[in-house]
Amino acid sequence: MSAWVPLLSIPIEWAALALLVVACLYWERAGFSGLGVEGAFASGMVGLALGYEWTSSYPLALLVAAGFAAAFALAAGGLLRAFRTDTAIGALALSLVPVCALQILYRSGLAITEGTPPPGLIRGTDLDGTYAEDLAMNPVLWAAPFVVALAGWTLRHTPFGLRVRAFGENPAWRVPGSRPALYRFGAIVLGALWTVPAAALLARTHLESPPLALGILALACVIASRWSVLGGVLLAAGPAIARSCRPYAGDHPGWAIALEILPYLLGLSYLALLSRRALRVSFAPRAGTDPDLL
Repeated sequence: MSAWVPLLSIPIEWAALALLVVACLYWERAGFSGLGVEGAFASGMVGLALGYEWTSSYPLALLVAAGFAAAFALAAGGLLRAFRTDTAIGALALSLVPVCALQILYRSGLAITEGTPPPGLIRGTDLDGTYAEDLAMNPVLWAAPFVVALAGWTLRHTPFGLRVRAFGENPAWRVPGSRPALYRFGAIVLGALWTVPAAALLARTHLESPPLALGILALACVIASRWSVLGGVLLAAGPAIARSCRPYAGDHPGWAIALEILPYLLGLSYLALLSRRALRVSFAPRAGTDPDLL
């Protein structure tokens, strides 16, 4: 294998983390913890794997993945509201359920990870079977920047996004004709759906084990960027590069362990060096929630 080949996975890893970044923003702005994105992402991967096992159709598998991710968001949001538990602890605890299910699935062998040719890529071109196939022939990767831009624009520049931020930051706020709970639940469902293309991108990476704790990495990028879509996406490049370098460890256990934990050390350094805010932003003029526009 050429020495530069693992670096080809950087765009895939970066795009997936960027999608999880906007998902975390939606969960946080809705007043829930972005840690729930870990469960939504794992649920999406479980749905993608099972959907492909059941239907042998990649488009149908993506629809099943979207249903699983949305179902997790609704169940998690409902339970957190019903029991009035701490959102961070509750969201993380609930996320462990699909995470464990995903690990069990990977141990049992999956058609979506073992199938040849890989599903989801455009076939019948001169790039079939080459190193560049996963990049040039991957429609999900092409669409990822536009999905991230759409998610950011929706949250910042639409009445829906404005009300989500208002009701998430101020749950007691009441606006005639609007239901805060519907906006908040709509936001976390949308946030869960943004994880589905990330699941599709990473379904076949690191086949020996499922990608875990990426939602936590994305949340670290969001907090360190001070709730900026562009800043969070740029910071996600660091962990993405670190994850792509793992094959360089070869047969050296020490280097393998170091490269495994490097993305999380980067996330910790982001929080230690760049973060200056609490997990929740308080109501302030800079929050962008103008009551007159509601």
